Amino acid sequence: MKSELENAHEHTVNAQHVATHIAKHVAKRITHTLTEFNLAIDTPLVVAFSGGVDSSVLFHAAVSLRDQEGGELHAVHVHHGLSDNADAWARHCELQCRLSDVNFHLATVEVAQENRTSLEAQARKARYEALLRVCKEVNGVLLLGHHAEDQLETVLLQLKRGAGPQGLAAMGEATYRDGVLVLRPMLSLEKQAIVQYAKQESIAWVEDESNAQNSFDRNFLRNDIIPQLVARWPKLAKTVSRSAELCAQQSVLLNDTAQQHLQRCMVSENQLNGDALASLSVPWQANVLRAWFTNHAELPPSKAQVDEVIKMLSAKQDATPEVLFKWGKVARFQHDLYWVEKQQVLPEKYLIIENGKPVQLPWLGITLVVDVEKSSDTVMNAPTKDSVTPTPANMPTSTTTPSIRLETNKRALKVKPEAASVTKSLKDWFKVWRVPLWERDGVPVIYINDKPVALILNKTVEWLEPRQAGISIKLTGDLLINT
Repeated sequence: MKSELENAHEHTVNAQHVATHIAKHVAKRITHTLTEFNLAIDTPLVVAFSGGVDSSVLFHAAVSLRDQEGGELHAVHVHHGLSDNADAWARHCELQCRLSDVNFHLATVEVAQENRTSLEAQARKARYEALLRVCKEVNGVLLLGHHAEDQLETVLLQLKRGAGPQGLAAMGEATYRDGVLVLRPMLSLEKQAIVQYAKQESIAWVEDESNAQNSFDRNFLRNDIIPQLVARWPKLAKTVSRSAELCAQQSVLLNDTAQQHLQRCMVSENQLNGDALASLSVPWQANVLRAWFTNHAELPPSKAQVDEVIKMLSAKQDATPEVLFKWGKVARFQHDLYWVEKQQVLPEKYLIIENGKPVQLPWLGITLVVDVEKSSDTVMNAPTKDSVTPTPANMPTSTTTPSIRLETNKRALKVKPEAASVTKSLKDWFKVWRVPLWERDGVPVIYINDKPVALILNKTVEWLEPRQAGISIKLTGDLLINT
């Protein structure tokens, strides 16, 4: 039987092994991932440094790596102002950085204190924005201190939400977020080993009192549920991490194939061919829709929302159903699906244009220049009775200086497009051209000396008969910036 002295010695040896293992593990995961992503070993590293035990251990290991390999090391402390101890935590982190000669960044953010779920989400969003901003400033890679139990918490929360493979993939060890490489080099380490490392190395850390508040879902899992699960199944965090990794692999395969189907269905980035989409099986229709949302940098729709969009494919031929989202809507028009964002700027109903001067059309996201040669003024005939709106009294009508204007919402206007054989109202032409209902009021008609000469349709110029010589209409896709 071992003596107390022998047991104490064995415990000390094991603790030292854990400390050495964690330091080497973190360094290995960082250098391996940098190499895998074709980045230099001395790429600037940015530690998300809250001052808690996890980020403090990560900070300590990153300092050791910097001392071995060189390169810049930065630490960012995000001050949410949600705790009476927030100032003290910031001072603690700043002191650790000064002692280790690390570039310290203090990011103060404001979080609206609404309901608890909203508070947690807002704080996370503000934190990531601050961290990514510093990473972009220094052209660095972000290091986060998530560990195996954090991964377990994430998987359980995703299960609660009814997530699919992508959600159950939880947190990746290396991912890109808003163009910044994000690494989690401690993701396979257990919390117990991390705390043991911190004690062995005499690392100072702070305790966030909010971690004891079980009103937050993650804290409830961490404090009440996971300890019981791990007590029953000690390797649960490791096995769940393995399942998350397998889900991530499956998710990559699904996303790759979904993107291929999406490309075959796309008419444009904002329009899907409804018949092509309907030819796929329902599960693939759902995956293609999620891929469409991903390409638009929006959160994936819920299963209920996906089901509603899929139902639109089989709606009556003349129906125009739609599913609303925070950013706008997905609408169906003549079999196809359209991505319609909320209109930030309403169309101008009436706009006077100076000859040869650029004018912004923000509802279309373009800049317009109409140039009329002076020699062409004399050929601009008076308008017919059914083709124009009466000109305001203050509208210039000089024959030497052409009067140019733009009008929208002109569905009743009768026109004959170039190469067309008949004259019809714009309302009827919109049907022929398959212009979606929500775009029709914003289609500009350009008048020169009271005569409609062209339309702007799908960011292109549609000339009207009779085509006049000496008129140039140019469109550019970028709005001009006023200086």
